Formats: sequence, structure tokens, C-alpha cells
Amino acid sequence: MVPNPDPSNETALSTAQLVTAKEIEKLAPETKAMVSLFAGIVRSTTGPDPETARIAAQSEMHEETCRLDGYKESLKTRDKQSERDHEFRKKRLNHETARNFVLYVTCLLGIGVGLYLYIAKNEKTIGSNIVTACFVALLGGKALLTKDKE
Repeated sequence: MVPNPDPSNETALSTAQLVTAKEIEKLAPETKAMVSLFAGIVRSTTGPDPETARIAAQSEMHEETCRLDGYKESLKTRDKQSERDHEFRKKRLNHETARNFVLYVTCLLGIGVGLYLYIAKNEKTIGSNIVTACFVALLGGKALLTKDKE
């Protein structure tokens, strides 16, 4: 047990002095071991040695590189998904165009048949209903038939 220094004693409160290697050589083996242990503790608490710092820096660089590679791959995946979405929209647009063309042709043929029945065959009730239905489908009903289901 180390006794507490007396505050009135100036020599006990003086600052530590630098000890040279020659002076450490003169110490007893047990004291050398304690000095070595204390020096190791001080050295380890002041920061890592250069080799450990290098390994830690390399590990951090590797982590950042892996994170960057992962981000690049996620961007590639997003690009591929965007390309697939674009192709899907193009196909859907082509299908909608064909469907709208068939709808227009059918409505125009219906109007023609309705007018024929109304004028030539003198079937005013049936002809007027067919013309009205086709006209409504052509102008306003198209929105109901081709509504997007997204």
C-alpha cells in the first residue's frame, strides 16, 4: 500500500522526471516487470499502435468500398426495373390503342346500322336507340370502357 503524500512536502508534489533506459536497466527484475506492465497500459490507453491503426483503417475502407459496391448494384437494379416498367407501359399503350381502334370502328358501324334502320327500314324505335347508344359510347362512354385499373 502506497502512503498518501503529505501536501506540505514539496518533493512529493514535484512533477515526474523522465527515466532513461540505462536507469531502468539498474532496477530489480520485479520492478522492471511492473514498469513494463505500466508502460503497456499507458501505451494502450493513449491509442492503438501503428499496425492496429493501419488494420482498422483498412477495415473501414473495406466497409466503405462494400457499401459503395452495394449502392452501385442497387442503382443497376433500379435501372433494370425502370426499363422493365417502360417496356410494360409501351405494351399496354399498344394494347390500348388497338382496343380503342376496335371500339371506334364498332361504334361507327353501330351508328351506320342505326341510321340505316331508322331511315331505310323505317324502324324508328330500334334505329334511334342504336344510334343513341353508339353515339354515347363513342363520345362519353369510352372513358367507362377504357378506365385504367391502377
